[in-house]
Amino acid sequence: MREVATGILLAAATIGAAPAMAQAQAAPAASAQTALEAAFEAAGRGDLASLEGALPGARGEAALLIRARLAAAAGGAAADPALVRLAGSHDPATRQTALAILTESAFANADYAGAARWGRALAEMQTARGLTHEAAGSAQTWRLAALLAGRGAMAVDGTVAQGTIPARIDKVGLPRIDIAVNGIAQETVFDTGANLSVLSAETARRMGVTMIAGETSVSNGVEGTVGVRVGVAERIEIAGTIIRNVPFLIIDDSNLTFPQVPGGYDIRAIIGLPVMRALGRVRVESAAGRFTVLPADPNGAGAPNLIARGNDLFVAASVGGRALPLHLDTGSNQTTLSALYAEAAPAAVAALQTSEAQRSSAGGTARTRVATWANAPIALAGRSLVLPQLPVALPNADGPPPRNYGVLGSNALRAFESYTLDFRAMRLELGEPVRSAAAVN
Repeated sequence: MREVATGILLAAATIGAAPAMAQAQAAPAASAQTALEAAFEAAGRGDLASLEGALPGARGEAALLIRARLAAAAGGAAADPALVRLAGSHDPATRQTALAILTESAFANADYAGAARWGRALAEMQTARGLTHEAAGSAQTWRLAALLAGRGAMAVDGTVAQGTIPARIDKVGLPRIDIAVNGIAQETVFDTGANLSVLSAETARRMGVTMIAGETSVSNGVEGTVGVRVGVAERIEIAGTIIRNVPFLIIDDSNLTFPQVPGGYDIRAIIGLPVMRALGRVRVESAAGRFTVLPADPNGAGAPNLIARGNDLFVAASVGGRALPLHLDTGSNQTTLSALYAEAAPAAVAALQTSEAQRSSAGGTARTRVATWANAPIALAGRSLVLPQLPVALPNADGPPPRNYGVLGSNALRAFESYTLDFRAMRLELGEPVRSAAAVN
């Protein structure tokens, strides 16, 4: 079993308490955390139910933190003066939660100076509290933000233009579209799992991208890191919309080459979540081969089903009848569940057949033990599908804790004639089901 995932992840972690879904199986040390801390941790993985339930009875600082976290989950800015004051609280949990919300929101809103300032304070606090993995993720965020600080925010030039361009599915099942970077045409992977857009080093050089002095590293989605530089494209164009001052992670070409894919495979460019958000509302029609930038939906039909945590995007879903927010990652060619899910549902996972799987991302390949759920039923956005195979990663005591409950990859989205991402309404909409079962393989 092989999976290709291109999403480049930045992790500004929150509290370090056990997620609400897994509390029944949590270790004794995690059970000592307060219910509110657990609710914030669950919210970091897209599960807002506990925070929403706690809000009516919350008062004072707790209520302010909950409202700020829920506002950030809806894609709004959260750096109000009251939250900034809480970042100086004498209570460690309050201060850490406020710093995490400020860091994530600042980075997502291109306030890189703020993200660097808040993120550094967050990393220092997590280190002092012995939260090693969380501190490492926060350090990646603030160091990257520091490189981008003062470079000017990305912005649409004029207004977003409605337009349609060809789209295609590549040999490993990832969606690709053609854009122009500084006037030069370039095929790119369309990747909701990428916190920033990405160019290979040679592609950045060929397109005249302005390089920023300094280097750092980011998580690569396979329990490792990859070294990066940062560049800024003066201008990109997508389906008629022009966006200026677009930041890119610049990665060595060798780290975007995947020789383990039969016949070879490489990626030279990735358009990540910040650019998609700038477009507002987009639709991908995989079978028809179209990518469309749409006008805002005047009716705003339906309740939101997308949840943001900084530049990570989750979708409300259910798997086997269990409500389960999944990281929405069009840059992963496979839908998977993480070891966090396996820990929460041990009896169900114990009945599944196990094997070894290989997962590849920028700069790394990881092998892990997985259980395979055959004919797994999934429901999301008012639609349902059955995945012929749904891998579930098994717990690994030597690895870092999982970031989320699982990933909704491009194979699940290809089961429908179209999918629409509306970043103003925070909503995923799905077209009619595709008749061929091969669409999700």
